[in-house]
Amino acid sequence: MKLNDTRMSMKKQHKEYIATFILDTRQWREPIEALIKQIQSVITEMGAEILDVTDLGMKPLARPPRKDFIEAQYISIRCKGESSFNRVLQERIGLNPNVNRVMVESVK
Repeated sequence: MKLNDTRMSMKKQHKEYIATFILDTRQWREPIEALIKQIQSVITEMGAEILDVTDLGMKPLARPPRKDFIEAQYISIRCKGESSFNRVLQERIGLNPNVNRVMVESVK
């Protein structure tokens, strides 16, 4: 195997990730499922495979950023993606005003 072949095969390796989203649904008027579908479509457009979606429900925020935002909807999505998944997801999901935060963990 040549060096270029090794680099190409490394780029195509997929890792498993768990992305936990904190959603700001104060201005959202549709069912929460529609927002979850939006997030899933961003992930699949990135070329990642969604393995599981878990609605963790409403949870109080430990440090509310505003007086009118003291609890949020939490969603966990387990998926497989390339090594750049975290960086690209942070860039793409940052464009959605209904996503307050996202934390991506690599699963071993």
